[in-house]
Formats: sequence, C-alpha cells, structure tokens
Amino acid sequence: MLEEYTMKLQTNKAQLSASVASQVDAARSGLELLDSAQKTLKNLQHCYQVIDKLCMECSSLIEHHEKIQVLSAVHYNLGKTLQDVENIAALPNEAAEAEELLCDDTNLLQAFESLAILEGTSSMAQRALQNNSKLRLEDSRNLSTYFNKVRETLGKFEERLWSLIRNFIVLGRDNPGMLVNAVRIIELQELVDKQLEASGHGAVKPKRYRKRCEQQIGMCIQDTFAPLLRNCAQLAAAGENTDKRTNEILDKAHEFVVQLADIYDFVSPCFPEKYAIFRVIFAEYHQHLAFMLDCIGACAQQLANSDILKIMGWISGYQETLGDLGIEEDEAHFPQGGSRGTTLLIDKYIERMRAMLHAWFVNILEADLNSAPKQADDGRLWTPGAVDFFRIVNEQVAVVEDVSSADMLLRTGEAILQIMREFQEAQQRHLQRDLSDALLCAGKLDIEAQCRGFLVLAKSAVAHLVGTIFGDSALAELFQKLYCSEDWQQGTVTGSILATLSDYFDDFKQLLEPTFFKRLVDLCLEEGVAHFVAALVTYAQNITDASLEAIQRDHDEISKFFEAFCSKERVVKSTQALEDLKELAASDSVDTFVLSYTSLLQVAPGITPTLLERIVAARTDLTKADIKEVMEHVTCPIVGRPGSLQLMDAPTSRMQRHSSGRRGPPP
Repeated sequence: MLEEYTMKLQTNKAQLSASVASQVDAARSGLELLDSAQKTLKNLQHCYQVIDKLCMECSSLIEHHEKIQVLSAVHYNLGKTLQDVENIAALPNEAAEAEELLCDDTNLLQAFESLAILEGTSSMAQRALQNNSKLRLEDSRNLSTYFNKVRETLGKFEERLWSLIRNFIVLGRDNPGMLVNAVRIIELQELVDKQLEASGHGAVKPKRYRKRCEQQIGMCIQDTFAPLLRNCAQLAAAGENTDKRTNEILDKAHEFVVQLADIYDFVSPCFPEKYAIFRVIFAEYHQHLAFMLDCIGACAQQLANSDILKIMGWISGYQETLGDLGIEEDEAHFPQGGSRGTTLLIDKYIERMRAMLHAWFVNILEADLNSAPKQADDGRLWTPGAVDFFRIVNEQVAVVEDVSSADMLLRTGEAILQIMREFQEAQQRHLQRDLSDALLCAGKLDIEAQCRGFLVLAKSAVAHLVGTIFGDSALAELFQKLYCSEDWQQGTVTGSILATLSDYFDDFKQLLEPTFFKRLVDLCLEEGVAHFVAALVTYAQNITDASLEAIQRDHDEISKFFEAFCSKERVVKSTQALEDLKELAASDSVDTFVLSYTSLLQVAPGITPTLLERIVAARTDLTKADIKEVMEHVTCPIVGRPGSLQLMDAPTSRMQRHSSGRRGPPP
C-alpha cells in the first residue's frame, strides 16, 4: 500500500509540475506578445505623426504647384541633356571602335550595325541642335567635330564596301561568303531606307545602296574593259600587223566571255534573285563588246578577210555561250545598222567576195569562150566553166558557214544569188550575140506566162467566192446548230444548209464558166465537209444511237446533193473524213477505236488527241475508266514514216465487252 501510495504521489507531482511549467510558458508568451504589441503601437503612433507632418508640409506645397511642375520639367530636361551630351561625347570613341572593325573584312557586317546605330544617334543629335535656336554658332561648330568622326568612319566603311563589290568576280569564285555579307549589308540599308520613307523622315536622304551597287559594278566593268577598248582604238594604226592585233583582241574578248560563265556560276547565286544581277552584268559586258566591234568595224578597210572571219567566228561562239547561260537569242545579237561594227565588217567582206567572184566568173567565161569544149567518156561535150563557178561558190559558202549561221550567212547567200544571176546574164548576153532578131523578140514576148497569170487570178476569184458563201451569217448560224440542237436531230438544219448552197449554186451556174463553176462546187464540197467535221468535234455533247443515225443521214444527204454536180468518186473522197469520224464515234472496242482513229488521220490529220477525247467523252455509254483506257491505247501508235502509222497490238480489254451489244449499259 505504501509503495502504491508513493507511486501515485510521484505521478501527481509530475503532472502538477508539468501543468505549472505549461502555465508559466503560456504566461511568458503572453508577456512577449504584449511587449511586441506595445512596440508596434508605438511605431504606428510615430508613423501617424510623420504622416501628419508630411500632410502639413504638402498642404503648403499645393500653393506652389506650378513651380513644382517647372522644376520637374527642368530636372527631366537636364537629365536628358546630360544623357545626350554623354552620347555625343562617346561618338568619337565608338566610331573609332567601329573603324577598328574595318581592319578585318569578316567584321564588315558588325561594323555596319555599329555605324548604323552611331549614325542614327548622330542624326538625332544634329536635328535637335538645329532646332535649338538659343545655341550659339561657336558651340555648334565645336560639337560638329564629334559628328565629323562618324561621317569619316562611315565614308571609310562605304569605301571598303564598294571595293568589295567592285571585286565581285574574285570574291564570287574564291570567297563567296564575303560577297554575301556585302550584299546583305546592301539589303539591310535598303530596308532602313524603306522604313525611313514610311515613317515620313523626309529630311534623311535614302542611301540607295542597291542602285549604287549596280553603278559600282558598272564602273568596275568599264575599268576592266578599258585596256581592250584602247587596244581596239590602236588597231587602225597597226598597219600590216592587223592579224596579230586582231588575235590579241579576240583572245582578250574570249576571256571576258569566260568571265561571264564564272559570274553566272559563282557571282549570281550570291545576290538575291530580284536583283537579276547576271542580266545587269551581261548588259554591261554586251554593251562594251558591241563598242569593241564598232571600233573594229571602223577600220574594216584595213582588215584582211581572214581577220573578219575570225571576228565573225568569235561572235558565233559568244552567242552560243550566251544561249547556254539562258540569254534569249534576240538579246545576244549585236546592234545592226549602217555605222555599227558587225554591219561594217559584213559589208566589207561581202564587197570583197562579190568583186572576187565577179572577176573569177569573167575569167571563167573568157576561158570557156576561148577554149575548145571537153569531151566526156561517153562522147558528150561539156565546158568546165559552170563546174568551176559552182565549185568556187560552194567554197565561199562553206567558209562563211564555218564561222556564222546568222546574219553573215544570210548576206552571203543573197550575194551568191546575185552573182549567179550575173553569171547567167553574162552567159545569156554571149548566146544572144549570134541570135536573130526574131528569136530575140520571141524570147521577150512570152504570152503564155501572162495568160497563166490570168488563170491563177480566176482561181483566186473562185476561192474568194467560196469564202463569201461560207461567210454568210445565216449559213454560219446554221453550222452552229449542228450536233447540239433538236432541229439538227430532226434534219432541218442540214437540209437548210444544203438548200442555201443550192440557191448559191443556181445563181453562180448562170454567172460562171462551166469549168470554174465545177471548181467552185469542188471547193464548196471540201469547205462544207470541213465545217461539218469541225462542228462535230466542237459542239457534240452526247453521242447516242440516234446521234449516229443523224450523222449518217447528214453524210448521205451531203453525198446525194453534191453528186448532182460532181463525180461520185470525188464526193466519196471528199466526204471520207466525215465517214471516218462517224465510224470512230461508233467504235465499240479499243481495237476499233485505234483503227478508226488511224484511218481518220490519213484524211484529217488535224484531229488531235485532244479533239478525239472530246468525241470519246461524248459517248453516253462509256464510263470515265473506259474513256481513259481508250485514250491510253489510241495515243500510243508508233510513228513509222511520214504519212503512215504502225500500230501496237492492242491488248484485250474490258472495252471489248461492248462488241456483242454496243449500246448496252456499261459494266
């Protein structure tokens, strides 16, 4: 019992001690909270006192509101002015840093970006100074030294940029990345110019780098061509050494042609496509090469024919190269005219060739007249003059043909024809010396040729009458109703057309000679069938059994009508195209389509696969798959020789299912 009591006592003491300790801790926490609250209250009281004090001060500042605004503006302006002054003062140093970047061409783009920022800062500062009326002139001059450093650096940058652009050929081949960077700078400046123009900053002049780039390229090309053109100018003083001088000029010109190919391959890809830089450069090259030819042509008198042929051969090679580079033939031609180089060179060559050929054929004729004819193995006599003449002519044509296939060859051909006429006239004059006056007069009074001219005129008149008949507006309106109207289906359209032709024939039969009336009918038959064929391939929309019967009816009526005026063989031959077209439209298998189309091409080669497809598509009983299958087989004939077609064996197809019942429903 005592032990139990002792344990309970100890337990109670422990619980009491814990409770007392807990109460003490709670009391301590409460005291700390009270202390913190007291401090916070004191701080709040102090803050309220400060607020009250500030409110009292502010109440007095309201009376000076305008002064405060002025002071604030002064403070802002002073800060901005100090910032502007710092920016202006920093311009020389930043410009010097940008100038250091120019020492390495790889930093050219970075230098441009830095200078663009400096230039904008400088321009804004200068405009601000110009708008400041209180700024003294002396102060303005002092500040200009800061801006001049930016201008000088920008000038050095542009000088370096244009030096790279002028070196476009070497850079494009050896360092295209550098050329691309230079072009990128030009594009960026063009973008800046557009933005300034859009923003309305008219005071800032656009730099137009793209235009200046093209000018720099033009100046570079001009400097490059200068030695060649000086060499051409000295050609007149070359005397007997023109051959050597001409070779030197053509060798140098060939180097420029090779340069054009390099420019096309290496330089053009470095520029944006919108620049069309190759055409710009080609235009400059072509202009200078044309001037080179003008200089050479001015001294054509001093050039040998061999030199002229070399020059014309170079021109042909030049134009062939340009064709490979995508230049149109018209653009590759050099200017022609009385004072242009190529014209002067060709004129001089033709003049010398004519004089030489004339002298030769005179000697040839003289030799023929003074020498006895030669005898062939078969006993026939002949004179070698004409043989020698044509051999010489062929040689001259072959020489020109080797170096030119354009203007010079044309001019040579014209000159050769004239020489041939002169040769014939010279022979004619020799033969006429021993003819009597009666024979000479008979040769000049050739009435047969003149009568033949009247016959041709009469045939032309008949053809004009046919054109007048088919140009009749009423007849044209009837042809437009063929194969697409109820009237045609009933036969009234074809009947009206034939009735109209019958009226015309009745009138012309009384007005024309029988021979020419027959010719008129033949031409009307051909023209009428052509109109019917054209109407069928143009206007037919749905081809049914009834349509095919109507087409056959038209064929029969046309044949019957014209057999009254023409032979049956003539009518059958002329209407064969309409008959074959009807057979084609009625085909019931791939084989018959192919054979019918082949037969049609023999009499109407103008029926193209496109027109054929319209006829096949008008068949109401064929599906799209059937039409496609027909066109695939019809358009694959192998062309043998002109005027004949060899057909491939058409495989058995599902189209042949129609052969047993052509107008049955499609499978």
